[in-house]
Amino acid sequence: MSLVLLQPTRLPLRDRDLPVTQGSPAPLLLARRMAGGPAATDLLDRLRALPSPPSGTEQPEAADKARSYVYDDRLREYDAYFGVVRAGRHTDGVFARSLLIAYRSLLEEGLGAGTRLSWADWSSLCSALRTMICLSTGVDARPAAVPEPPLLRWHLDPLRRWRVGHHVFFALTQCVIVALQSFQSALEEADMAAARRNLRLATRLLQASAAAFVFTAEFSANQYHGGVRQSMEAPFVTDGFSGLLSPDHQYLVRLFARLRPALRGLPAELAADHRAFARALGTVYDSHKYVCRRFGGDTGPSLRTSDTTGLPAVSVLHALKLARTRIVGRT
Repeated sequence: MSLVLLQPTRLPLRDRDLPVTQGSPAPLLLARRMAGGPAATDLLDRLRALPSPPSGTEQPEAADKARSYVYDDRLREYDAYFGVVRAGRHTDGVFARSLLIAYRSLLEEGLGAGTRLSWADWSSLCSALRTMICLSTGVDARPAAVPEPPLLRWHLDPLRRWRVGHHVFFALTQCVIVALQSFQSALEEADMAAARRNLRLATRLLQASAAAFVFTAEFSANQYHGGVRQSMEAPFVTDGFSGLLSPDHQYLVRLFARLRPALRGLPAELAADHRAFARALGTVYDSHKYVCRRFGGDTGPSLRTSDTTGLPAVSVLHALKLARTRIVGRT
């Protein structure tokens, strides 16, 4: 199970640059039909018709000093663990394809193994991905039923759920980057309507990301420590393996810092949307803390800090939450 993602430095800077053309490959024509609102019963069948990615996908030595981003060996190892391959150019509709693959994997896993997510959280997760699929294919989103998953089945494959959940989270993180870069571009163009639209979209995507965190870890602590965590330790990966090594996460955190002056100077008409965005970001960290606590992170260290500090993983996450929400907040 693999996922082709754009390098975050190659993601569009404005939402108007997202839609693919009519002459795009067949997978994107499928996306257009799917975004048109097929019945829930045949949605997954349509997504399963998605062809394999084109051959020759690039994995460049990407570096962007202006954005403090370098695709180094540690980030490359992180991608390899989760089966992610990076494309350096926005060709063949890579972004739209990644959303389709992530959505297909989410539905296959959720409908097959079930979930304990509330209906509101599951719907938020599915709807956010579908909204971005519509944006990336230039189709107006139509009301469509969300396939209802069964209750979680305890015989699920924890390593598969771990990978599928991360694929969904990676795709959503790239969507947040696109929404925030579009927000920044709209502010620079004094287009307040577009700025509000993209800030609200970023908020929706963060709320979906919080649900994705919980979905990703819907297995027992024994399953985590008996298999999943071991796969993220030596000799399988380098010591210090961590979600902080996600290329998209690293880029997003630096984007927060670049947006800080703009967020501090927002006009009053966007103040309520700004507060909602900051709250949604805090919710993502709260979901991460919830998952970490379920696996003993309230007393034990994380993979990254196990050999360096005695701080529990949840305490580290709480400190990150305070720091990141302070960056994007008004004060």
